[in-house]
Amino acid sequence: MEEQRKKEWLAQVGERVWKCRTGLGLSREKLAERLDISPQYVSDIEQGKKCMSMAIFVELSQVLEVSLEYLAHGALPKDPAVERLERHLSQTTPLDRELAARMLLLALKAAEALGPEE
Repeated sequence: MEEQRKKEWLAQVGERVWKCRTGLGLSREKLAERLDISPQYVSDIEQGKKCMSMAIFVELSQVLEVSLEYLAHGALPKDPAVERLERHLSQTTPLDRELAARMLLLALKAAEALGPEE
């Protein structure tokens, strides 16, 4: 990754970490304690000065209750079709969700086997 781009990405990740931390009402000290790192290291991450290890990145997402994708890339727009499916599936029983998932996967495999539309 080019150096300037890396700096921008680190700054964006740091800003998301800061927003999540403050949104949860966590102090830097409390977050540092939960991650077993120093408050200065948390500060450096939030300011985009440090590139953290994958282990800390994963643990940070868990402590901040956000996805790794969100931490790395920010909020990504959802596909309206996926949102519609999620909404409908969330209103069904676990058994019905499992059956629907299996049927959808079979339908997707069948569509792939047919090949692209001409």
